[in-house]
Amino acid sequence: MPPAYGLPVPRLPHEPTLGDLLDVLADIRLVTLTGPAGVGKTHLAARLAEAVTDLPVHHADLSDCADNALVPQTVAAALHAGTAPGSGTDPMEAVLRLLAGRRGLLVLDTCEHVRAGCAYLVGRLHDTCPGLQILVTSRSPIGVPGEHRVPLRPLSREHTVELLREKAAVQGVDLPVFWTRLLAERLDGDPLSVLLAARTLGHNTTPQQLYGSLCEPGARFGVLIHGPKQPARHRTLLRAIAWSHDLCGRAERLLWARLSAFTGNFTAQQVETVFADGGELTALIEASVVLPEEDGTYRLPLAHREYGQLLLAGLGKP
Repeated sequence: MPPAYGLPVPRLPHEPTLGDLLDVLADIRLVTLTGPAGVGKTHLAARLAEAVTDLPVHHADLSDCADNALVPQTVAAALHAGTAPGSGTDPMEAVLRLLAGRRGLLVLDTCEHVRAGCAYLVGRLHDTCPGLQILVTSRSPIGVPGEHRVPLRPLSREHTVELLREKAAVQGVDLPVFWTRLLAERLDGDPLSVLLAARTLGHNTTPQQLYGSLCEPGARFGVLIHGPKQPARHRTLLRAIAWSHDLCGRAERLLWARLSAFTGNFTAQQVETVFADGGELTALIEASVVLPEEDGTYRLPLAHREYGQLLLAGLGKP
């Protein structure tokens, strides 16, 4: 019997393993991996799909889908569902026909900019394809009943150190432990920043030079740029953060800039008292721009804070 929507799931650890997530995926029909830019949602979804050996896996990348109305067409094309130009076949119906009556896993990757279109598609699939499990990656939940959100957190300091040394070695750089730890502190547990930092070290930048840039407010966006094999939105750290910013409304962007004035964690009450923007704070949390901490406080990841500081400086210009 296929797993059902809305079943209770076990509490996941701070950094869930692949096995933890496979257990969730086995019990829940719709799982959405959320988290800030560059945290590794797409990478983890690919690893999960590879680890699923008892189901056929279908994958659709929505990153280049420009409109909610084009989601069915994009998915149909990715699944080769028989919707050639001029065929007259409705893309939604083609996807439903392909997947109806079958068991399988459908991965919908990078959905945050077309959430409404993805929500409609997933709703139709839920009604028509009871044997289908769906794995979504998005910086925000798509908002479908029964959706189980798995928020991905930044890496711990030790895991950041391990990943940085590993990726630097791939670039032919034997990074000393001292500099690895200093750089890891400034990379704030962000896997994309770690990858770009390692590539920067491989482009004749010394650890001292990179650390100096990471300590200068906003300068990280000028040095974490060497990601040619990444999707367009991840080729530089600036693009990754700007993608999130572009998806925010005007009031949310303003609060993002204002929150960058906090040098550490903050509470919802502080935000309400200082800025009177409680509703926008909720939206930024949903968008994985602001991260909740276990002690009930919130924080902007370091790269998001520095981006907000650039915005705040721009607000003060005539």
